[in-house]
Amino acid sequence: MTTCEECKRFGYTRTNQESNPCALCGELRCEDHMIWVPSHEIEKPFEEAEAIAELMKYGKVGGYYGFCGGSSHIPRGLPIRHGKEKEGGKVVHAILDHEKKPGLECFRMWEIGAIEDGFETAWEVKRYALSCSLAPVMALIANMYQTGREPSSFLENLYRSAFTTFANKKSVFFLEDWNNFTKSVGSNPTKEELFNYTCSRCAVIPCMNRQAHFHDSKLFKKLVKVPETLEQ
Repeated sequence: MTTCEECKRFGYTRTNQESNPCALCGELRCEDHMIWVPSHEIEKPFEEAEAIAELMKYGKVGGYYGFCGGSSHIPRGLPIRHGKEKEGGKVVHAILDHEKKPGLECFRMWEIGAIEDGFETAWEVKRYALSCSLAPVMALIANMYQTGREPSSFLENLYRSAFTTFANKKSVFFLEDWNNFTKSVGSNPTKEELFNYTCSRCAVIPCMNRQAHFHDSKLFKKLVKVPETLEQ
């Protein structure tokens, strides 16, 4: 019988199915519920990759690291495989600045294609998407700065609409109240400062597009071990 914790939650009982531990928290997943990242992607000599590797407690399986798919354990900025025999997934690579959406050049890793039935399909450049749990917020920040307006003129609207909306929808996004937000970013932040602030409030752990450390190191370490904390 499977020991996959996700199967247990759904009341599934299956036999002869192998389960493996999440590289971060160790919770077991079967091939239907595990998210796989090629091991060489996390073994690259980048600061972001090294930060992820330092948090992982469990080794690779057949050339892949597995992640359980808990809210804070969904890989971003990394190519992924999933499903039976890893036949599905996303193609994520570093791309050239001119291929990126205007204003988002600081983000290295982009989703540039899909994997279906074991075969990669490359997208047209115009379909490339930022691999980030808060990509719409990042895009809105970039667009607002593209208009040439002073941040002081759109900061409250950005907070009330995008930030508040995503805080209500995304459990990984920890938003401060308005007063503390303005203390954190100031009245006239640069685009990069807003990107950094947004990243600092995002709890996704395996991310190669992170621009800043999470604001609460104690909570971050807890989420490595118990991603379900976000759902409580």
